[in-house]
Amino acid sequence: MNKPIEGGRELRMSDITIYEVGPRDGLQNIEDFTPTSDKIDLINKLHNVGLRNIEIASFVHPKLVPNMADAEEVFTSTQNIGDFSVLVPNQRGFDRAKAVGAKKMNVFFSASDSFNMANLGKPMNDVLSDIDIMLQDSNKKDIRAYISCAFGCPIDGKPTENALHKAIQKADTFADTIVLCDTIGSAFPTLIKRTLQLTKKTDAEIALHLHHKTNKKDNMFPNIQAGLEWGITQFDSSIGGLGGCPFIPGSGSNLSTNDLVRFLDRKNYDTGLDIWKLDDIAGDYSDNIIPQTPMRLRVRNKIEEIFSTPISSKW
Repeated sequence: MNKPIEGGRELRMSDITIYEVGPRDGLQNIEDFTPTSDKIDLINKLHNVGLRNIEIASFVHPKLVPNMADAEEVFTSTQNIGDFSVLVPNQRGFDRAKAVGAKKMNVFFSASDSFNMANLGKPMNDVLSDIDIMLQDSNKKDIRAYISCAFGCPIDGKPTENALHKAIQKADTFADTIVLCDTIGSAFPTLIKRTLQLTKKTDAEIALHLHHKTNKKDNMFPNIQAGLEWGITQFDSSIGGLGGCPFIPGSGSNLSTNDLVRFLDRKNYDTGLDIWKLDDIAGDYSDNIIPQTPMRLRVRNKIEEIFSTPISSKW
C-alpha cells in the first residue's frame, strides 16, 4: 500500500520500480509485423541494461492484434532470462499463457462501462465476474490489474469517484498491484493526487501508467512529480515512448523510459540505469525495426472500428 509523503520527503530511487511495457504495449499496434527474433532481441537488451520488470507479450486473439500472434514463442524463448509478465484479456488468453508456463498475469478493465463495452464487449460487473473465475486458482502476488481510463474516458469523460472507487476496491481483491492508467492523456497533477486518495485503504501496490500528450512531451514531468510526492513507487514506461492507446486519437504515446530516467536523474535519484544504453536501444530499434518513423508516431488509431461496431468481445 502506498502512503503519501509527508513534509516533502523524497523517495529513494532504490524504492522506485520502472515497469517496462515496450515489448507488449509498445509493439502491439505497429502496422507491420515485428519479427519474433527482433522482439526477443529487444527483451534481451532491456534486461541486460538492468530492467527486470518487463511485460513482454499479450495473449490476445491473433487476428485482432497480429503483432502479438507469436506470444507463445516470445515467452518460451525468454523465460530463462527473467520472470516476465504477460497481458491476458480473457479466459482463452489466460489458458494460452498458462499452457506455456506464464505465472505473472496482467488483466485490464475500466471504471467506464462504455469503454468496457467497446473494448471487451461487457459492462464492468460482468468483466470483473469473468476475472474472478479466471483467477480463482492464481496467486494474488502474481496478478497486476490495469484500470483503464482512470483519469478520463473518451466516451464518458472523467469517471465518477464512486465508479472508480468500486473498480479499485474490486481490483484489490485479486491483484497485488493496481495500475491507474491515463489512457487518453488527460491527467494533470491535482487530478492525479485526488484520484490517488481513493486508493488509501487498499492493500495492493499502486502504480501509474501515464501518457505523453500529443506534441507536448514536457507535460509528463509534473505528473510524475505529483505521483512521487503522493508516494507512488512504481511507474510504467516504454522504451523510446513506443506505443500508446490504439483506440484513442490524440491520446499520445506511453511515458518514455528514457525520459523517465532522465527526469529522475535530474532530480538526483540513482536509477541504476545507464541513459546512454537506453538511448542506444531506442535508436537501434527505431532505425532497424521501424525505419524512418519516430516510435511515438507509430500508433494505429482504430477508434472508428472499435467504437462504431457492436461486439460481443474484441478479444
